[in-house]
Amino acid sequence: MTKSRITFMSTVPPWECDAVEHFTVGYYFQKLEYATASALAACGLDATDPDAPRMTRCQVRFDAELRKGDIYRIETVQLGPEALGHVLVNAETEAVCTRFHQALSGPVPVLPMPAREDKSVDIAWEWVEDGGAAEAGPRSRDGPWLETGRDVVTPGDLGLAGRLGAHACVLRFSAAGEHLRNRIGMTPSYARDRNVGFSTVRFDLRCGADAAVGAPLMTRSSVTSVGRTSLAIEHRLSRVVDGVEVARLAQVGVHLDKARRRPAPWPEAIVETAKGLLR
Repeated sequence: MTKSRITFMSTVPPWECDAVEHFTVGYYFQKLEYATASALAACGLDATDPDAPRMTRCQVRFDAELRKGDIYRIETVQLGPEALGHVLVNAETEAVCTRFHQALSGPVPVLPMPAREDKSVDIAWEWVEDGGAAEAGPRSRDGPWLETGRDVVTPGDLGLAGRLGAHACVLRFSAAGEHLRNRIGMTPSYARDRNVGFSTVRFDLRCGADAAVGAPLMTRSSVTSVGRTSLAIEHRLSRVVDGVEVARLAQVGVHLDKARRRPAPWPEAIVETAKGLLR
């Protein structure tokens, strides 16, 4: 069993939950940044240093929900010279809720493991694609991308090192997803009337160029596949001024029955509309 280091502990406040009534994915990445900073500090590195190793790619599996009032911790292991693994655990039930495979821009020293009497969480990482490589090529080709977001970088979007934070990118991708699903018929009123939502099960986030405070940003999104209950989407966030890509996210989620907390089949009309947007 791999030893792990506790790098973050907290609770889920109501204001960090979304319309699906669970912990918002953008805040997962905010807490991931804090856990990473704790791990780097244990290695003698300063996460506020612009030259410190930073996240370049993060593959995520969402295995179980966290909801309002739940308590959790993040445990971190070193998976390689330039890779960390983080496991988010429900502190009440000890269930593994989320797994993050994080590729970094440079090597980190060996992560020290404190002596602990309790057992660490034993996690498999065979689901990680491309061996977790930071520079793996994009899975998509050029195709019909829909404009799904426009805004500007604010001071609150910056991470600990003063760069545009991954959490800020993911929050934009979440909003973009709502606009994309609106185009296929999953409108806000549809979701309210049927008590359904869209729940993410897989992420593959790639971090690109930085964007300064005040820089206008644009998000474009496209459907990559549709199943009986699932939908795969890709988002691209770019600087408006020069078109340089800031971040890219491949996302898989399910049409969620909020009462049963289980995937539900898509209506045929939505499936057909989504298929019409496939690249």
